[in-house]
Amino acid sequence: MRGTLSAALFAAGLLLGTPSMLAAGGFKLLDPNAYQSFVGNWTPDTAPLCAAMSSDAQWNRVLHPAATMGSHKPFAPPGNFWSGRAVLLFARVVNAGDPAKVFQVDDVLRRKDTIDVTLRFKPTPPASSTMKIYFAVAVDKPIPPRIRFIQDGTIVCVLNPASGNWMATPPQP
Repeated sequence: MRGTLSAALFAAGLLLGTPSMLAAGGFKLLDPNAYQSFVGNWTPDTAPLCAAMSSDAQWNRVLHPAATMGSHKPFAPPGNFWSGRAVLLFARVVNAGDPAKVFQVDDVLRRKDTIDVTLRFKPTPPASSTMKIYFAVAVDKPIPPRIRFIQDGTIVCVLNPASGNWMATPPQP
């Protein structure tokens, strides 16, 4: 029960735009509403996009500025952010609707050679349009050689940033 409550509070913080919080597992939630950016397109868009970003350049390959008049939000974390942290991002295309319950992050578990990001995914109901949503967590560097995103008990992405594989979607069938 405690894990479910923690995950629910974590997801609520993610989606409601509350300040980031440091979880017991050593990760920090990034509020997507804090940045004036959107996730770029990927193929196939029926699969998730996973990324382990360690620099501003990698952030800019995944997320793109969404400049609008009157907004003064930054497009990305500040440059000094990247000296000690990396960002693990998971994105999906879903039907338009309320994104509040689409993702539930259950755990971010760091071991010597792996970080496992465990989540539950509940798609929005059918709609006439789609939208891209994501969650992102900051973790301390150095990041281990393997990052796994586990959705509903199934490994959906495995990254190996040390060998240059820092962004992936599952292979097309």
